Amino acid sequence: MGKALSHSESVTYRLGMQMRRETWRNFQIDFGGSVLFALFNVVVNQFYAPMAIRHGATNLDVGLLSAAPAIGMLLSPLWAGLMGQRSPKPFVLWPLTIGRMSVVIAGMFLSPLVFVLISFVVNFMNGIQAPAYPSLLTRVYPPQLRGRLMGYVRVAQGFLLIPLAYVVGIWSQATGDRWPLILAALFGTASVILFCRVREVEPRPETNENLLSAPRRSFLTSARRQWLLVRENRALALFLAATTATGFGNLLAGPIYQIYQVHRLNLSNDQIGMTRVAYYIALLVAYFVLGWLIDKSSPRLAMFVGMLAYTLAPLLYVVFGSYFGVIVSCMFLGVGDAAWDIGCMAYIFKVTPGREATAFGLHYLLFGIRGTIAPILSTALTHNMSLSAVFLASTAVSALGVALFCLPQRPPTLPSGTSSVSEVS
Repeated sequence: MGKALSHSESVTYRLGMQMRRETWRNFQIDFGGSVLFALFNVVVNQFYAPMAIRHGATNLDVGLLSAAPAIGMLLSPLWAGLMGQRSPKPFVLWPLTIGRMSVVIAGMFLSPLVFVLISFVVNFMNGIQAPAYPSLLTRVYPPQLRGRLMGYVRVAQGFLLIPLAYVVGIWSQATGDRWPLILAALFGTASVILFCRVREVEPRPETNENLLSAPRRSFLTSARRQWLLVRENRALALFLAATTATGFGNLLAGPIYQIYQVHRLNLSNDQIGMTRVAYYIALLVAYFVLGWLIDKSSPRLAMFVGMLAYTLAPLLYVVFGSYFGVIVSCMFLGVGDAAWDIGCMAYIFKVTPGREATAFGLHYLLFGIRGTIAPILSTALTHNMSLSAVFLASTAVSALGVALFCLPQRPPTLPSGTSSVSEVS
């Protein structure tokens, strides 16, 4: 282990990178929180909808469960405005603590109505912390190491998610869903309490002084400023348009995956567990590869890989229509989710320095709109269309997003010959 003094600060060499000791401490805390979060991640993000279906949830209930994350994001611009330049940490700690602990109630009652209501509570709280979390990360990790460190944290969690997905499938099949849900709530709450011990050691990116000193504005004024940011930043505008289209296609297929697996293929919980194992293996590999790709090449390329994976995933259900097709499709979804997780953050960090919370508020608002409409629309369409037709529609809409993202990002040239925003290569 090499040690040196640089600008009167102690640094250390870890994971093949030179970093400050405070950064290494933050990584260790983030790592520990991510490990604790693994059980909550598996149970709530992968088994919650199949559990609800087995306890009597209708297609409409499944649509509402799939729409809940998006509905929770609809007020993200408002939370971003309320956060302003204050520390984002309280906006992460308290909403996530309340939301994750509420899953205990779902485990106690195990009824379709409670599954849906708790899903809305969890995701409403997620919507509060959504713009705060990326802003907090800019104060926790230096920009030149951020992609790799975020990737390593998620790779560590991925190593746990693979066996956990299989164990939870067998566990819930053998003993029921109550204790997996209750323990997931407890572990998820512990993870956020640990994570919020990180220290904000990085300086804030430079931003407009007028924005820092301006008085608190009305919601409508804040909204106008947010959309002005989009109009002036072509790279951000194309990103939002492309992720809206591809995201809509992915969310259109979301509830249909669950319905197809349970009702069409009659998969048991342990078989569903194996599909999640495949998902997490792909997620794990993608985090490692995409984290390296973001730092060494471009966040835009990482996002393109993720969008393409989302486009192909529903098509595999049509081509194969079998358990094998589900497994391969889940692997594509793992790649897409990894890109969406760290790729979106890295891309927005690069194109909107100092305005991350505002940009993420818009990103999550659009997610809220498409995510509210798409799952409910797709479950309604199942009464008039085959599941395969819905999958094909999902592929077509996602492909439109890929095409939009391939458009040149060169912004308009100012009279002086300079550009208003740099292109993301």
